[in-house]
Amino acid sequence: MDNKEIVKQMMDWHKKSFGSCFSTMVNLQNQAEKIMTTFVDLTPGITDEGKKVMEQLNSMYKKNRDEFKKAVDEGYDKLEDLFDNDTVAMFQEQTRKMFDLFSAQKAWMPLDLKKTMDDWTAMYQKSFNDLKNQVDENVKSMGNFYSSEDKQQKKGKK
Repeated sequence: MDNKEIVKQMMDWHKKSFGSCFSTMVNLQNQAEKIMTTFVDLTPGITDEGKKVMEQLNSMYKKNRDEFKKAVDEGYDKLEDLFDNDTVAMFQEQTRKMFDLFSAQKAWMPLDLKKTMDDWTAMYQKSFNDLKNQVDENVKSMGNFYSSEDKQQKKGKK
């Protein structure tokens, strides 16, 4: 699995997680609004002006919530565009070429600098492989999570 694929899977997972959390939050807020509206309607001491203020607060809250969701969705779209147009792949390729060019000049480097560069290369490669393995494990576990969630929902419908 190449880096672009890994990042795309991470973004998809994050986008799904955010969507799920956001919809849960919206449902909770809607329920709270219904409870508050019922309370305000049934309380005799609250004037029509007070009810109007509560409605304005609710509509302003919903408007801001929708604007926030729109901004987040636009951010995800921009990230997807960034990774779809191979900008990151080109940057990685250029970095690799520069690093290879620098490494090719080892014969000219002092011994201690050569050793340091070899250590950095090994450390970079190990860190990259560790991150890749961790991402693969997380993607697999999320796939298992979503598949088990789907199975539970199907059982509940029967």
